[in-house]
Amino acid sequence: MTDKKPIKLPKKRGRKPIVIDYERVEYLASLNLGIMDICRSLGVGWDTFNKHRNKKNSELAEALNRGKAKGLQLATTKLMEKIQDGDFNSIQLYLKSADRETWADKQTVEHNLNLGDVLTQARARVIDHKPDDARMIQQPKELTRASEKARERVKNNGSGRE
Repeated sequence: MTDKKPIKLPKKRGRKPIVIDYERVEYLASLNLGIMDICRSLGVGWDTFNKHRNKKNSELAEALNRGKAKGLQLATTKLMEKIQDGDFNSIQLYLKSADRETWADKQTVEHNLNLGDVLTQARARVIDHKPDDARMIQQPKELTRASEKARERVKNNGSGRE
């Protein structure tokens, strides 16, 4: 009986190659998903995806562009079918997106601000904190005498108590 141990092959060095399914990328792009959503769906990081997309003659960039074009073509076709059926909302949407200058909803806001009026209104709301002599409330003489006596005691004894 001979015990033969299986021979272990050395592990390959480096990272595993990342395989991106271009048909899946094209399909997801046709659904108008963003780049991050496509990356999550494929299980690939954004940096890796972007690196492959920015290469010259990149199949990934072509797949993205084909997918976006297919999605736009499908949506436009369905929109045109609705327009031919006489759907008012579809017609309105098409006109607003095709000719924004004429058909877009525009809101204009005009402000007329007179700073002179604003300042006079603000001055009217300001409270004058300077006391008038006629309005000054005088303390009763008893309170003034008591406070003077307390000051004298503090000077003499160091405390206000007797």
